[in-house]
Amino acid sequence: MLGVFVVLMVIGALGGVADEDDQKPAASSEKKDDSGPPGDEAATEEEPVEVAETEAAPVDTDGDGVFDPDDFAPEDPKVKTQDDVDSDRDGVADYRDDFPKDPEFSKDTDGDGIADRLDAFPKDPEFSKDTDSDGVADSEDAFPGDPSRSEITLGMENALAAAENYLSFSAFSRLGLIDQLSSEYGDGYDIGDATWAVDQLDADWKEQAFLAGKNYLSFTSFSREGLIEQLSSSYGDKYTLEEATYAVNKIGL
Repeated sequence: MLGVFVVLMVIGALGGVADEDDQKPAASSEKKDDSGPPGDEAATEEEPVEVAETEAAPVDTDGDGVFDPDDFAPEDPKVKTQDDVDSDRDGVADYRDDFPKDPEFSKDTDGDGIADRLDAFPKDPEFSKDTDSDGVADSEDAFPGDPSRSEITLGMENALAAAENYLSFSAFSRLGLIDQLSSEYGDGYDIGDATWAVDQLDADWKEQAFLAGKNYLSFTSFSREGLIEQLSSSYGDKYTLEEATYAVNKIGL
């Protein structure tokens, strides 16, 4: 019996060891894979903290109460908007002043460089002057100094032709030729047409007086003073005294 008991005790002891080993966890034969999928490492790193940008405080350089971005002249405390810029101090801001450096003028509607107050045609850039105020620009007016007319008429053209014809064969003074054209005993042209016609001639009235003096002396005799009187008298040829004297001097009397 003792032998059997010893055997049982040995078997019991062996079983206890086995049970103790069963309770220990088995060592894993697999190594842990630390590589992981791409991005796992980044995911484990700390995310950078975004710092919010703080806006700079608004600046008013010239201290005029308007911040620089909205100030037309940020370094000039007297200028806040473009309406404050008036170079000639005429009360009209430069951007609305056609003559920003001339306090006398500020408006030029037609942009021809002539201020409206001086422009007879402020809305027409082609014209600006109308001396006689007849509504016709001087450059288009045959009589820029005469408001009663502005065009050359047929009567004027005829008077000019007659004047040129007279000078082609005879000597005349300016007044003598006007009288010849307008007199009822002459051609009977309107005095205005006759005057215009004579003034269009490119005549040298001193030389005309010389020719007239020579003509007188070709058929009669004159003293120096007598010939001057004949040439300059209102009852004679109607040359000016200067023209008559020139003629007599040139003749040699």
